[in-house]
Amino acid sequence: MIERPVRHRRAAWVVRGAGRGGAPSLRRSRYAQVRLREVEGLLLGPAEVSEVYGPAPTAYLLEELLDTTGEWVGLLGDDAGRTWVAMSDFHGFGHLFWVVRPAEDGQDVYLGTTLDAVVDRLRADGHRLEVDWAVAHTTLASNHVLLRNQWSRRTLVEGVRCLRPDELLVVDHRGVGTVPRPMTTDPQGRSYDELLDAGVERAAGLLTQVADAVPDVRVFASGGKDSRVVLSLLDHAGVLGHASFVAADPSRWADAAGRKELWRDLVVSDELRTAAGRPWYVEPDYEDRMLSFAESIAHHQSFYAGSQWAASAERQLRWPTVPYVAVRGGAGELMRTAYRAIRTGRPFSVMEQQPASLPADLRRLHGLVVHGGVTLPDAARAAGEEAVAEAFSLLPDAPVGEQVDAHYRLHRNRSHFGHVLHSAHRRSLALHPLATPEFLRAAQLLPFAERDLGLAAFDVIERLRPDLNRHRLASGSWPAQVWERRGGAPSPLPQAPRGPFGRERVPSYFDAEDHNHFRRGWTSGPLRFDIRTAAQTRAVRDLWRLHELAPEQAPAGLVADLADLVSRNALNPATTVVRLASVLRALDGPVTDPPAGLEVRVSPGRGLPWARRVAPAPVRTGPPGSVRDLRGYAESAPSAGLETFEVDPRTEPGIYCHLELSGGELLARRVGAERAGWRLEHTFTLVRGKEEVAGTTTTDSQVSFGAPGGPGPHRVLLTARCLDRPEVVVRATSPQVVVPVPGQDAEDGAAS
Repeated sequence: MIERPVRHRRAAWVVRGAGRGGAPSLRRSRYAQVRLREVEGLLLGPAEVSEVYGPAPTAYLLEELLDTTGEWVGLLGDDAGRTWVAMSDFHGFGHLFWVVRPAEDGQDVYLGTTLDAVVDRLRADGHRLEVDWAVAHTTLASNHVLLRNQWSRRTLVEGVRCLRPDELLVVDHRGVGTVPRPMTTDPQGRSYDELLDAGVERAAGLLTQVADAVPDVRVFASGGKDSRVVLSLLDHAGVLGHASFVAADPSRWADAAGRKELWRDLVVSDELRTAAGRPWYVEPDYEDRMLSFAESIAHHQSFYAGSQWAASAERQLRWPTVPYVAVRGGAGELMRTAYRAIRTGRPFSVMEQQPASLPADLRRLHGLVVHGGVTLPDAARAAGEEAVAEAFSLLPDAPVGEQVDAHYRLHRNRSHFGHVLHSAHRRSLALHPLATPEFLRAAQLLPFAERDLGLAAFDVIERLRPDLNRHRLASGSWPAQVWERRGGAPSPLPQAPRGPFGRERVPSYFDAEDHNHFRRGWTSGPLRFDIRTAAQTRAVRDLWRLHELAPEQAPAGLVADLADLVSRNALNPATTVVRLASVLRALDGPVTDPPAGLEVRVSPGRGLPWARRVAPAPVRTGPPGSVRDLRGYAESAPSAGLETFEVDPRTEPGIYCHLELSGGELLARRVGAERAGWRLEHTFTLVRGKEEVAGTTTTDSQVSFGAPGGPGPHRVLLTARCLDRPEVVVRATSPQVVVPVPGQDAEDGAAS
């Protein structure tokens, strides 16, 4: 059992004494003089895989780090300390937040691994903080996938920026600013074929290096194209021969609409597994800790505050006893295009989708991403439209569809697949071989329409395992346009698997998966909260707290709209909780737990009247860092990346509804909310099947509906309204209770 809750290490750096301008200089000839000084996260290169927190063990040159992947952020400097450079890994999986504040001797630059880390360090230094309301209003009012994570350079906090992966932050005696970093273009000017070949060797080299150190390698397979690229790379690297296969279980998939496609995925994955002669994986034992709601949110925020809002509010922290490597087909959108369903769907069909119509199309985009049930004040809507237009206007002379695709690369991809550290700290090292710089650059050399077809992925497979291109996909085969461009389709053309589907179709999978399902469902104790109701209650409470702190920017009408949508689950409650957590932290969060800190200074330049003659040595605060290599990961060696923390262990108040059949009567009661001190009025509605059969409103927390009016499944819908603040409404649904047909129990007993 994990004895105490854990969170990820947060760090903040301060670079003092920068010039007062906004145009620093970083000529490419200077790259050889700027070296890595400080780093936080997991580096997949340049020479080895290492997880580092604090001083860099190897002073890599900036040139060496530009294409280094992983999930990390770094601070680099020259030997004289006159130039400082901040950067992330190539894809920006590591997020770096930064803000500039005026100082007596120039400007101070604050940087942090999360938005909360920057906020805490700013407040510790006495700086006043404001919310960026244009971003906050739009973000809080949206469930849309385009805004599910950090979607702009701007953040929820005024003035704080999120560094994009296609830029470097430079700090010197001239000032502070960003300079372009090559991402989609190749600095060496290599051709399409040369880039694909280089990408294959980079990906295969990483797979070999990791597999040599960590023997348990698992391939997360599907019947799709990205999975086929992964298999070809694993085979090329010599790793496929000792990997096991993992696939999603369609029989237990919650979304019924997606099960048929998952059955096709499973059938094709089993065919590929059989051809490779590899087994299905078997889950190891686990150790765990049951989490309260407060612990769960704190754990999430330590990794993702300000960057990833799709919070799952985990009720259990689980670690396998044996570390492993999870090889996934993530980031395949970088080899083709993203958001295809959105770009070709109905909302975009009303847009002209021409370069000349971009301003008008971007204004329409705001209406698409904001929930229709939220009435934003006119000024807030106008500011939000401007913020969205700024964030999605990324390419010169390109229509809105291509702008959205570019936005995925710079924003959504970072959080969609940027969970490498989160997985590694749970002994699951996630590798995405498709997230390789050369693959991205090769794909960018193709016309948009050909990239949309997935030609780059097809060509990688064709180089390594052409037979895999001709083995059927879950969807059947590659599009006809691909075969037309690549020499013609095979005959006969592969066909998608057809039903009937069932467990008997893939018995070997379920022999392992039934065991895995049991182990994944194991807990060391009872669940401590219900996700939806706990998140709804916390979100509604925090929304009205926001109104109290900023009544003009968060007026009662707007907050009431948001609270109503949250209480009906129309806006995701847990997502709203973590968004509000960062907003409220900026407005009134106390500094009780500062991040690990590093403070450096720009060495004086000539002729600066405010410059000091002697630059002080770097100042460190907080817990020490650490370095862990692949061997250390394989042996579960400790890492400074995880630290224990203290939080109120009690579950925060939630409105729950309980229903039971007792003494021949259906009894419903509200559970929870006592800690909040709320006086509540309850509306209990009894539902049999889909029919509402009874209802009552009372201040009592329990009600009897008497004897059931008939057999069948029953549940109760509860609406709880705060008497002191009628606008605060929370809803909950009871577990289902099945009333048997009279005499059925006796008949069943006689039959048995």
